Amino acid sequence: RLRLHQGRRFALNCTLPLAGVYQSGVVFNPRVYMPSRAATTSLPRRAFVACLYAGCATGSFYGFGIYGGAIQSSLGLSDASLANINTVPYALGFVSAPLAGRVTKAFGPAAGLLLGGAIQAALQVAMYAIATGAAPTGAIDPGTALVLCACVVYVGGQLISSAAFSTPVLHFRRKRGRVVSLVKAFVGLSGAVVSQTYVVAFGVPSREPGALRCLLIWAAISAGTCFFGAACIPRSPSQQSREPAALLRLCFWLLLLLCGASMAASLVPQTGSPLHTGLVGLLGLLALSPLPLALGPLLPLLAPARSRASPGGRAFPSPRRAPLLALSP
Repeated sequence: RLRLHQGRRFALNCTLPLAGVYQSGVVFNPRVYMPSRAATTSLPRRAFVACLYAGCATGSFYGFGIYGGAIQSSLGLSDASLANINTVPYALGFVSAPLAGRVTKAFGPAAGLLLGGAIQAALQVAMYAIATGAAPTGAIDPGTALVLCACVVYVGGQLISSAAFSTPVLHFRRKRGRVVSLVKAFVGLSGAVVSQTYVVAFGVPSREPGALRCLLIWAAISAGTCFFGAACIPRSPSQQSREPAALLRLCFWLLLLLCGASMAASLVPQTGSPLHTGLVGLLGLLALSPLPLALGPLLPLLAPARSRASPGGRAFPSPRRAPLLALSP
């Protein structure tokens, strides 16, 4: 117990280094002068939610089953040519992944998200234009042109992945396995959410050219999620930050609910079913629920501490927030 004097005697019921405890007659109170829990978890929380949504853009290849048949019927491609569009780009992984990592390391995760999102969205719009015939390919076969576009889309996805899957590790060093698994799981579930939303908006996908609209939907998602992530993501972690374990537990149960609702939406009748529409609406709400976590705390527990000023201008702890300082006779 360290006793300090300023007209009255205070007992500070905690162990503190002597240096800086008593300066200019001000009594040190950790709850007033130390950062609040909301401040110390702000950077990890923003990094996690930004990467959670930015990673959704990499799930665009999961939507190929919706518009693949429409591409084949519109351009008269063979089954092999159609399969090349969604398989050949993966051969670039051993080259594009290290380069994407270097770009993100040199210019920061926000630059990687912006560049990757812009590339992916632009090339998805180009694929839509080629598939619909709005952009003639000249001497190049349309199937080959789509394969080249898909390769560039994959490079953009590697830029997004290099930021979205590595940044959370820097902010959650003790829980890096859990945080990466949550971000990756959200990628797959986002593909299910987009597919079910497409069914509600446009009906069950077919080989008609209307299914190509899914490419435009993914282009909007790629641009929107990556630009949002770039605006929220911190450039570097802070040594004073704390890992918000409660946030990861909350998102774990949220993803379980999202997975259950997605499975239920895929099992019920999908044509004009009010139950299916309601389940898809629930999917959308669950998918957007982590969004406020990037902007501020949700629990009153995370509210910053308050202090009141003494008549002499020095800060003293509020009686409601200062149990560590006890008045002694």
